[in-house]
Amino acid sequence: MPFLPDASDLCRRDEPLAWLGGLRASEFLRDYWQKKPLLVRGAFPALADLISFTELQQLAEEDGLESRVISGPNATGQWTLKNGPFKPITWRKQGMHDWTVLVQAVDHALPVLADLLDHFAFVPEWRIDDVMVSGAVSGGSVGPHSDQYDVFLLQGPGSRHWRLGQHVSAADALVPDQPLRLLADFQQSFEATVSTGDLLYVPPGLAHHGVAVDDCLTYSVGFRAPAVPRLLDALADQLLSLNDNEPLLADPARELCAHSASLTASDTCAMRSAMLAWIDQPDQLALAMAPSLSEAKYPDYEPEASDCSLDDLRAAIQEGIELIRDPASRWLWLPAHKQLWRNGECVDTPPAISEHLPTLLASRRLRQATLSTLPEPVLQWLADDISAGFWLAVEAI
Repeated sequence: MPFLPDASDLCRRDEPLAWLGGLRASEFLRDYWQKKPLLVRGAFPALADLISFTELQQLAEEDGLESRVISGPNATGQWTLKNGPFKPITWRKQGMHDWTVLVQAVDHALPVLADLLDHFAFVPEWRIDDVMVSGAVSGGSVGPHSDQYDVFLLQGPGSRHWRLGQHVSAADALVPDQPLRLLADFQQSFEATVSTGDLLYVPPGLAHHGVAVDDCLTYSVGFRAPAVPRLLDALADQLLSLNDNEPLLADPARELCAHSASLTASDTCAMRSAMLAWIDQPDQLALAMAPSLSEAKYPDYEPEASDCSLDDLRAAIQEGIELIRDPASRWLWLPAHKQLWRNGECVDTPPAISEHLPTLLASRRLRQATLSTLPEPVLQWLADDISAGFWLAVEAI
């Protein structure tokens, strides 16, 4: 069994989590999340056999996935960066040392990683970006850097030596004339060599530098943080969609202006109050954010359709299949509105379906125990959703 089938349930019940070193999710969020790093030995031993280095290289050759090869530094301290997709001959040319291949969104191509992501269900799905996998030969690295997002670095086959440094600000100097954003000054505060199954959590803004000890794979579970201006842009889109009902600025207490061309402090205060009054409506704000927060990672993504009837689904359930939500689609549930948003659009869900959505969305996998209890209208909805490409049939765990 690669991963725990009830990981999301354990997170929600706030039980001690072995993959967090026995910490409860609430304890991790209180003491570590966006605050300090955490190293857990043997958190995910199943990562030893999930994919091989060769399989990662083959993923880097595909058109539909983002991939990069980073080499360096050479004798003069220069790094090189190449973007995929790559040709098979690439790997023979790279040599035996000092290079790394990185593939983004491997979870989109490898549905079993949905089970891995359920181990981090203490953070909502809309915050997850993707699972990137990096394969490095001895000495391979991407240099000393920092990221503006949270990341869990999970070690697959092989070993990697990590050094952690200081918290980085926008003012920190970068190495000039490089294709990568490398820190000019790295102030080491911690180091450790990680082996298969180890977990290293790195909060945003913390400098880190990993170097492969031998041929190895590292799974990076990255969490996105939407930029505030983009949130405001989404809010503006929602207000503009109100058309004739859009709120207007009102100023019944207006005082005599000193100059007809002036924009006074009282004017801007009135504008601020009007905007804050609209923002201070959590239900309306959730509706405004839903289209943006539910957008797929790749805006032009279209699920792959696969015809499935109700009888087909029933037969598959009898044969022992389970369902995993399309990993390349982003799902968002608004409990207050009983709305499901997916890939930027609100999904039409009749009341008979809506009441079951909390169960259907409790984890990324619908297990046999759940599928066998669902009423016919829900199974029909699932069959239609499978036909549209939003659920995938997988072997039971």
